[in-house]
Amino acid sequence: MWSCGSRPGTSSRQHPCFRSSGGQFDRFGGRAVFITGLIAFVAGSVLTGFAWSVSTLILFRVLQGLGGGLVEPAAIAVAAAVAPREHVGRVMGRFSLIINIAPVVGPLVGTLLADNGLWRAIFLINLPLGVLIVLAALRWVPATRTLDKPPAPDFVGMSLLSPGFVFLLLTINRWGAGADAALVVALAVIGVLLLTAYTVHALRTAKAPVLDLRLLRIRAFAAALLTMCAVGFIMFSQLSVLPMLAEEVFGLHGIGRGIITSALGLGLLISMVNAGRLSDKVGPRPLVVTGSLVTAVGLGTVSLVWESLPLAALLAFYVVIGLGFGSVAAPSFASVYRTLAPESAAQGTTALFIVVQLFASIGVTVMGLLLDRGGADIYGTVFLILAVTALVAALVGTRLPGRP
Repeated sequence: MWSCGSRPGTSSRQHPCFRSSGGQFDRFGGRAVFITGLIAFVAGSVLTGFAWSVSTLILFRVLQGLGGGLVEPAAIAVAAAVAPREHVGRVMGRFSLIINIAPVVGPLVGTLLADNGLWRAIFLINLPLGVLIVLAALRWVPATRTLDKPPAPDFVGMSLLSPGFVFLLLTINRWGAGADAALVVALAVIGVLLLTAYTVHALRTAKAPVLDLRLLRIRAFAAALLTMCAVGFIMFSQLSVLPMLAEEVFGLHGIGRGIITSALGLGLLISMVNAGRLSDKVGPRPLVVTGSLVTAVGLGTVSLVWESLPLAALLAFYVVIGLGFGSVAAPSFASVYRTLAPESAAQGTTALFIVVQLFASIGVTVMGLLLDRGGADIYGTVFLILAVTALVAALVGTRLPGRP
């Protein structure tokens, strides 16, 4: 059996891994979805940069988000499809590096621009970058499309799944804000009912659901999905907490608020460059388990001694935490393309992005509520929660594949 990307005489335009059932990727082809999403993202960015009111800014940000939601999974699905199966870990390592470093670097650049009264440039800078990427995609990304007739988009599933997640996030937010108990219960019930209805729809009625829950029967994929839940929660929780810690505890302001986040980014940069490549040789299991344990020990230690740590020591801790945490995402991502059949790869990519974004939102919401209620004394609890989450990731990681 030929591995993905290794069959002699098969061009990228005829690549079998592009023949999947993953929604719009299959319907229009990877390049079309990627470029369409990128254009929508750039258009939303430019419009946001010229927004003349809060309401228009929110509206244009929605357009930006819709485009961005297409770009990331389409880009990864295309890359995974054309990459040789034996090198998919290395490819996913590069993607994970960008995806996890960008949220570290972006806020630093954004803070620098905003502090100098150039907040509109935060969005307008996407125009020249987007044009360059579109031109590169037209030149190098293969224009592919499935040969078989693709299924219709799952509009019913979209109308159930997304609102269900939103109502659960609103439940957490309103509960933490001290809203009336009846409102909190009502939001929770609506969210649960919508997600339950989606589960029934996806398992019994949908031919090509927006999120195929049947893939969870594959043990390795379910483990990768749960691991990425932890990745989204831990990563974005830290991105929301560390700048506040720098300001409230160490008195840093402006771009200085990002110094602890930068230490995390340094560790991520070093480990992610190598983690994906190593997963091609040793498999994702040892890397994910070891990286999660290092992350858990680092965060657990910080939770106990953060009040007495000088800034230099905390930065050193966070470099180590970044080194461990950087070994988790890329191998987990790569395992999906080794365990799922090619026709399910796009669905798997979509599922991973959904859970990462969902648990990122949950992490930011929960951390905001904890800090609002507990003040500076709550940081120990915050780090402890993140450490426990990393331990769960280590436990789940034992279910990932071993050596290829």
